[in-house]
Amino acid sequence: MNKKQKIVVLSAIVLIAAALVVWISNGGEVLSKDGVWVKKELSELDKSLGLEPQLEFHKQFVLGLLPHTAVFIGAVVVVSGILFFTFKSKKNKENK
Repeated sequence: MNKKQKIVVLSAIVLIAAALVVWISNGGEVLSKDGVWVKKELSELDKSLGLEPQLEFHKQFVLGLLPHTAVFIGAVVVVSGILFFTFKSKKNKENK
C-alpha cells in the first residue's frame, strides 16, 4: 500500500467509527424514529386515586442503524474502495 491508500483506509475507518459512536450515543436503535412515547408523570392525587400513567408522543428524531447510519457507512465503504483502487501504484506496470 502506498501513502495515499493508507490515508484512504485510515479516513474510512475513522468515519465508520465516528458514525457508530454517534449511532450508539443516540440510543443504538435499529430503526430511525421520528418520535418517542414518554410516560406522563402522575400527581400525588392521581396516584392516590389509582390512575394509570398515560403515554404521550413527543416528536423527536432518533437516529437508527437503518436506513441512515447503514447508508452512510455503505457510502464510505464504496467511495473508499473506489479511491483505494484509483490510487493503486503503477510500479508493477513500469517494472515489466
